[in-house]
Amino acid sequence: MFISLSPIQVYKAVLLVAYGCLLIALSAFKSAELFLPTIYQLEAFFGGDKLMHLKLSIGLSYLALFALVNTSDSIKLASVLWRAFAVCMLLISGLLLDELHQALVSTRRFEWWDLAYGMAGIGIGFVVYICGFLLRVTIKR
Repeated sequence: MFISLSPIQVYKAVLLVAYGCLLIALSAFKSAELFLPTIYQLEAFFGGDKLMHLKLSIGLSYLALFALVNTSDSIKLASVLWRAFAVCMLLISGLLLDELHQALVSTRRFEWWDLAYGMAGIGIGFVVYICGFLLRVTIKR
């Protein structure tokens, strides 16, 4: 009934959940207009609002793929690609929901560019993850 997970898999999942909670908190705090000077400093640190979307999405995508996609030696490339694609589609759905939520909140606004940079970040994370998998498989041969 219960899935047995190795300690490494548990650490990966905990890291993903912690990072996801951080991103949700950033969005919620900005919507509630809490800690705005700190959030604006964070945006400046990442190079602006759009680059922050890109960089945080790359991190989220890579962490989600690292935690949720099995890349053991016996797994076929097609299976890894399919699972990675499915995880990225879930991430894009979550990103779209967050952007749509911003259209409904008076303190925020929906921007297509935010969505585009977020989707690009998820795509970059996907490509980096798949390239890493292919490199690992190629080196082991």
